[in-house]
Amino acid sequence: ETARDLEAAAFLVSPEGAAVLAALEEMDLGEARTLEILTHLRRTLPPDLAGAALTQARLRRRAVAKFPAANRMFFTAEALEQASGWEPALHRAAQIDAAAPPGPVLDLGCGIGGDLIALAQSRPVVAYELDPVRARFAVANAAALGLADRVTVHAADWTAARRTGQLPAAAAAFADPARRSEGRRLFSLHTMQPPLAELLMLAGEVPALAVKVMPGVEMDEVPPQCSVEFVSHAGTCKEAVLWFGRGDAPARWASVHQAGGWLTLADDGRTPPSGDVSPGMVLYEPDPAVIRAGALAPLCERVGGHLLDPEIAYIVAGAYRPEPLAQAFAIDEVHPFSLKALNRRLHALDVGTVELLKRGFPQEPETLRPRLRLEKGGGAAAVILTQQGGRHIMLIGRRLARFGAPSQEEGDSGDER
Repeated sequence: ETARDLEAAAFLVSPEGAAVLAALEEMDLGEARTLEILTHLRRTLPPDLAGAALTQARLRRRAVAKFPAANRMFFTAEALEQASGWEPALHRAAQIDAAAPPGPVLDLGCGIGGDLIALAQSRPVVAYELDPVRARFAVANAAALGLADRVTVHAADWTAARRTGQLPAAAAAFADPARRSEGRRLFSLHTMQPPLAELLMLAGEVPALAVKVMPGVEMDEVPPQCSVEFVSHAGTCKEAVLWFGRGDAPARWASVHQAGGWLTLADDGRTPPSGDVSPGMVLYEPDPAVIRAGALAPLCERVGGHLLDPEIAYIVAGAYRPEPLAQAFAIDEVHPFSLKALNRRLHALDVGTVELLKRGFPQEPETLRPRLRLEKGGGAAAVILTQQGGRHIMLIGRRLARFGAPSQEEGDSGDER
């Protein structure tokens, strides 16, 4: 199968493949047209190449959300899912460039080259990728963006090269260990491939190292010699990065992408204040990266507020202050939770559409929603289900502001705290 995949990859990156993909770019590629498109392609192509071309054209359309130049790039489905978005990749590359002395960068486990092409904007890059198809696509993607002369890609295991002394000397390295095994997601730094122990040895051999890890990384697994950045894009904590060799960095911080660029907020070690909640207050739900970074005390300070419970990551304040690191809701009513009472209030307020959020609450919003009595043609409201001092409470109000992108109308966003 690998030989066939490599043959398909070689075709896709060839001038002939480019012509086929250019023609597909102009077509409706909906699932309902699959048979029609494949029949058309098979007039001039073997069936496997026809299928590969259609798959690639569809992947390019999906990839536009992550890569502005997606219509010139090459992807596999799994590699696209795993790739950093363009904005996080550029953000990380800029930090590596600022932290490292002059010289090339190693990209270890480069996939289809999402970080590779960001790193190559400012430095030469030597990359390693075990999967030969992904390595082929990484080379093609660098070439498509005019970066071929700055990039070398080895379809090889970088850990083997390191053990035999063949890993080139570099000013910095970026590693993206595999966080899946046989289709299953891995949740520990010790089970990702290569494991943390191998990366710690590498950290002692390069001036600066960044390691992309899962956003839900367990803080007790993080080695003391590194700092952790939690990266949020479009209101979702996409990834965490372990930074080695950055003595100036805080222990934990959040980097949040907004339309105007990146905002950062660090855990300063303080315990956030907590207090009561009452009607007329404003509730802030912090960006998930801010929660993961433990940066709640400085965010409380920014909005002039406090946590409504020491264990719950909701901040309440007496007045509204626009805050790009949180989404905000006006609180009109505060009640002990009761489904009967909630339905009574929704009816009295003539609510037709409701946004449900929850933290520290046992029921999932999607199980509760069908049991709500909403008024046809009624107005909009937000209901926040949470706890205070061990009591389950419900806050009824209105949305004031979103972060990044529209929040999920159902379910808990970010960390359960």
